[in-house]
Amino acid sequence: MTVHIGSKIRELRKKKGLTQEALAGALSVSPQAVSKWESGCSYPDVEMIPVIAGYFEVSMDILFDYDVREMKAKIQKIIDDASSDFFDNTEKYAETVKAALQEYPGNEALLCALLNAYEYTLRTQEDTSHLDEMIEISQKLISESTNFTLVYSAKDTQAAAYLKKGDYEKAKAVLETLPRNFNLRDNAFAFRLSGKDKLNGAIFSRNHHLEGLYIACMQEGDAWFHMHEHKVTFRDYTPDDYIPQALRCYQKGLDVLTTFILDDIYRDPADQYIWPGMQTFHWSFHQCIAACHKRLGNMEKCEKSIDEAYRLVSVVWKDFEENKEYYMKPFYQYLANYDLAEYIR
Repeated sequence: MTVHIGSKIRELRKKKGLTQEALAGALSVSPQAVSKWESGCSYPDVEMIPVIAGYFEVSMDILFDYDVREMKAKIQKIIDDASSDFFDNTEKYAETVKAALQEYPGNEALLCALLNAYEYTLRTQEDTSHLDEMIEISQKLISESTNFTLVYSAKDTQAAAYLKKGDYEKAKAVLETLPRNFNLRDNAFAFRLSGKDKLNGAIFSRNHHLEGLYIACMQEGDAWFHMHEHKVTFRDYTPDDYIPQALRCYQKGLDVLTTFILDDIYRDPADQYIWPGMQTFHWSFHQCIAACHKRLGNMEKCEKSIDEAYRLVSVVWKDFEENKEYYMKPFYQYLANYDLAEYIR
């Protein structure tokens, strides 16, 4: 790797209008030291780097800008050139990456590439010869990387290595450090673990995906519904198509939601939802469907959907009678938002 920090120091010095002597005085070093840095004959001591960056009011990334970009480009080219061997000759790919690590020890991109190769051969060829190395590399990435996606992948791969070594508890402990945000932990539990852990992960993962799906249907329905107000064409759709499209989206969302309702005849209606929040979407879908029917002139269907929404809001919470005002406030607000205010009772 060619180091250009001297060129950067010279550039910053001239930009600031300083002589080498003036910069040397400011940094409490000799003018000869500055001269050697700028000519590339020597480099500043490690402890001087933050001092120089601070003096010029730049980050150390800026100070090393040329070096970092050149190094990253070279490493990425090594990985890209080797990628043709990843699937057909993974061993060759791994050897190329390991050779590059001799020149760029500890480089995050290369470590990640090597770990991916080992994970692939473990998964597809049952190659268990690199398990200890996988655990070591993944731990280094977990401990040192600030890249969230990379750390998540490293933890998942480390868990896979522990499982192959027969250490289920260590694998589970690693996966338990994954955040529940974005369904990462539950997906990993469902994919990697077994027994109750796998089942719990699968259930929570299903709930997450289900909720995301009917919320997406609601959002798309709302987008179509309000597009009607703009009176403009969109792709192959005309304004006359928007409300029918909204109605289809709302109906799909309702179908998704009700497919997973626990609706046996002996269950209290308030207990049929597999997590809190489904109730609100249940009655609101009916209100949205009613709003579409109203705009389409189907008043009988509109009123039928409104009646169903009223029925639902009154039975889906066990404490409805004690907290009726609390539950009806958002219900009425939805009616108003979707041009159904005349149906407020």
